Amino acid sequence: MGIQFWWFYDVIAVAIILICIFLSSRKGTMKAAITTVGYGLALALALGISGSTASDLYQNTLKSSCSNKIDRSLRADTFVNKYTSYLESLGYSLRVNPEKLTDIFSNSKNIDADLVKYINNINGRRIAEDNEALSIVHEGYAVVIRDIVAKDLSKYAAETAAKQVRSDTGSIQELAPLITDREDRTPAARLIAEKYIAPAYVTMIKLIGFLILFTVAAIMIYLILNQYMSKDGHIEVGDHIGGGIIGIIKGGLFITVAAALVRIWAIMGSDEMLFFNNSVVDRSIIFKYFYNFVSSL
Repeated sequence: MGIQFWWFYDVIAVAIILICIFLSSRKGTMKAAITTVGYGLALALALGISGSTASDLYQNTLKSSCSNKIDRSLRADTFVNKYTSYLESLGYSLRVNPEKLTDIFSNSKNIDADLVKYINNINGRRIAEDNEALSIVHEGYAVVIRDIVAKDLSKYAAETAAKQVRSDTGSIQELAPLITDREDRTPAARLIAEKYIAPAYVTMIKLIGFLILFTVAAIMIYLILNQYMSKDGHIEVGDHIGGGIIGIIKGGLFITVAAALVRIWAIMGSDEMLFFNNSVVDRSIIFKYFYNFVSSL
């Protein structure tokens, strides 16, 4: 399925709501309200626990593995060579001296300023005004870190790393001397795992944890309520209507869970799967609001 099937997400959303309306209307207002509150508490509990523990889980489990993978792929000239290729690919006919870049990244007290000065003098002429040149320099950081991470980790982790670099370009001042160290790049790998790719894996852990916790809690709530709630033989029309209205709210809860599942698939597929990707979801009318809510968590 491709982008033209965006409507399928809205069909799923409407189907979930209709099923919940039907089932809740059969239960009546009171039972529907109790079960909806129960599932709402399950959802809130799952969000709270997964959100509060995801970062610690990453730090204690995946961080070391991610750091080791990056460390094994890094060489002393990796960062400089990739940055050289980036500058020379800009279309300004630049011929970059890697040794000069190494000196800037290793020893400069103001890497941004020295890079702007350098690229504006390579050919004896300014390629751009200082502000524009600085933007070029900053984008280079993001591109290079993205490529380094993408070598052994997921595309989602790589794109997240690039986004983190763009939001905190000043952190390169700390990273550059470490990543160009000829003796040991382990501290650089650890810094990348800590500062740039952690948000990607924390998000994945949070979503997976949420789905697991909600499923377990929802099953327990269903079994408990099913055991202790009496089965009325007759329900008034008004109760059916009230239950159906509450079913809309319950449907929203389950669409949120479905959105979390779709988000996991999109992340695992690096947003490249034909159906499970952001471009398809963004075209939906209803489902995208639940998806965006889940993505913002």
